[in-house]
Amino acid sequence: MKKLIIQIILRQWDKSQLSAEHQQVRCAFPDRFPVNPSARVLEGRVILDQHGDDLTGDRIRFQLTSDQAFLVDRFRIDLKARTVEFKSRLTADELPVLLTTVNDGWIQCRYQWRYRVEHDEQIFWLYEEVIVNMGFATDLEPNIFMSQPPEHSFDNLMQI
Repeated sequence: MKKLIIQIILRQWDKSQLSAEHQQVRCAFPDRFPVNPSARVLEGRVILDQHGDDLTGDRIRFQLTSDQAFLVDRFRIDLKARTVEFKSRLTADELPVLLTTVNDGWIQCRYQWRYRVEHDEQIFWLYEEVIVNMGFATDLEPNIFMSQPPEHSFDNLMQI
C-alpha cells in the first residue's frame, strides 16, 4: 500500500496585518516545500509535514481511523480508495463533498478562514490561509510537490 504524503502550510495573521504590504509578504511565502525528512510518520501509512505559522500551537488536528481513513483539518482521505473529501462547515448535518481521487501526481487544496481567539485576556480574530498538498508514494519522496505542478488544484474551497 502506498503512503499518503500530506503537507500542510499555514499562513496566519490578525487584524493589524491587513495592509497591502503584509499581504505581499504573505503571498511571497511558497505554497509547497520539499518534504522534511523528519516529518511525522503515523503508523507507517501517513507522512505529515507542516510549514508556516501556527500561532496557537495546536491548530492542525488529525486522526488516523481504523477504517483506512485519515482525518486532517476539514479533509477526509480514504487511504485505500485514495479519495479526498472536504467539509466547509464542521457540523454533523453537513456531508463532506468528494473532491477527487488521487491516482498519479498530487493535488493542492486551499481555503481561507477566520476564527475567534482568546489569548492573554485579549479576544481577537485570527485569519488564515490553509494550503494542503497531498499525494501517494511507495516511499518518502522529498520532492513529490516540487518536481511537477499539481494534477488538480482546488482554490476557495469554502465556497463549494
